[in-house]
Amino acid sequence: MIETPVRSAGHLLRDQSAILAGTVVACAYGRYPSLRARYGPAGQTESRQHAVYHLRHLADAIDTNSPALFNDHIGWMKVVLEQRGVPGEALNHHLVCMAEVLRDEMPSWVVEPATAMVDSALALLPAMPTTTISFLDSGDRLAPLAREYVHKLLGGYRSAGGRLAFDAVERGESVRDLYMHVLQPALQEVGRLWQINKINVAQEHFCSAATQVVMAQLLSRADTVVPCGYRVVVACISDELHELGARMVADFFDMAGWDTYFCGADTPHAGCIESVVDRDADVLAVSTTMGYHLHSVQELIKSVRLDPRCANLHVMVGGYPFSVDPALWETVGADGTAADADSAVALAGEWTKDSATAPRSS
Repeated sequence: MIETPVRSAGHLLRDQSAILAGTVVACAYGRYPSLRARYGPAGQTESRQHAVYHLRHLADAIDTNSPALFNDHIGWMKVVLEQRGVPGEALNHHLVCMAEVLRDEMPSWVVEPATAMVDSALALLPAMPTTTISFLDSGDRLAPLAREYVHKLLGGYRSAGGRLAFDAVERGESVRDLYMHVLQPALQEVGRLWQINKINVAQEHFCSAATQVVMAQLLSRADTVVPCGYRVVVACISDELHELGARMVADFFDMAGWDTYFCGADTPHAGCIESVVDRDADVLAVSTTMGYHLHSVQELIKSVRLDPRCANLHVMVGGYPFSVDPALWETVGADGTAADADSAVALAGEWTKDSATAPRSS
């Protein structure tokens, strides 16, 4: 369990993030005149937005006692900035001022865990890479198809991208393999291309929206299976807008014969719990992509545990933060985590196999 002072430190940082961000940027631009000369007022405004996100990531890293989360965020941010012409030195200045502002503005029980993580990130910053490796350069046999799929979407050809996938099904490829080895790495690659400034936000959103359409059409082409008699609710945490990973998980449950209820992005806690109760679910699968939403995952699971109607529910968590720090599922109070959609179905199968609850007809 998380000690109360650490959890409160994260909460206080989150509450004060906007105010602290302004002070951090004022410190950086005042102490390092080169920042003002190079980036001007627009850069100062953007830097303040970055500071808010840094502090929110830091808050959840403290909540979960996970330095790896904050280090990963800073490493990701270094790539974003370097690929847009902002050298790592500017990020270093920013973090130095953040540590100083925290020491000056926060109580001692916040300062200790917060500055320890900031100082750790500062120490690691010089060795952090300035670019990333493609997700499509693996030796996987479907990697060429994934590369062609990304090429079609980045050209704006949604139908042509979909046709690549549908033709593969007609050739005998399973829908599951296309999800795992084409669509998933393709979306990861699109995200990477935005990170390294090769595509813009509109292109990234187009690729995501197009892939949602492709997934819906692919699911109808999946092999029919006998219902297993178990029920799952899949949801993205409140304020989490990245839903494609969770949608893949829901589709895999569907293809495995589960009665699947996909709530989608930004599901409020109360609505999530009511869906579990209304569906008499055996498993709740909760997804988040952003590390600064982990406190919300923890709050949802706490609410589930306190609700007697959910006494027999198994809770699974997944998403990017849980790959950064595999121990997080225990910290947030879940029963387990899965690295991908296939593993999620397998884990849920183990739970229901050992459950005293008999499967029900749909």
